[in-house]
Amino acid sequence: MISVVAVSAAALVPLAHGAVRSAAAPRTTEPDVYQDVNVSITDRKIVLSDRHAERGNGVDFHVRNNGTKPHSFTLVGPGAIGLSNAGLGTPTLRPGQTYVLSVYMDFRGAIPYRSTAKGDATRIAMRGVFIVV
Repeated sequence: MISVVAVSAAALVPLAHGAVRSAAAPRTTEPDVYQDVNVSITDRKIVLSDRHAERGNGVDFHVRNNGTKPHSFTLVGPGAIGLSNAGLGTPTLRPGQTYVLSVYMDFRGAIPYRSTAKGDATRIAMRGVFIVV
């Protein structure tokens, strides 16, 4: 009787191990389409080459600070899930500096964007809306 229990327990260990391994494996979906959007930031405004994307696509925001002061580009709101409540964006960019922000568009609707650098909050042209259809 003892040998039967030991064999049964040994037979279940690989099944349990396999179940844990498959549950822990990442399950991600890579976007089929990537869209490039050029973002130019000056001291007065943020200009995007395109303000629309389709849901499920990846968007590479090629951000360049063309101004003379530090600026940033941040997607904010319910559609921009980042690692904090501050949204998903670039670090503060010095004049002439560039950054590529890659985002998976899994949200349908309007996603506000803005510069979070000091002094940019009061400028109306330093914010806008990116639309995911």
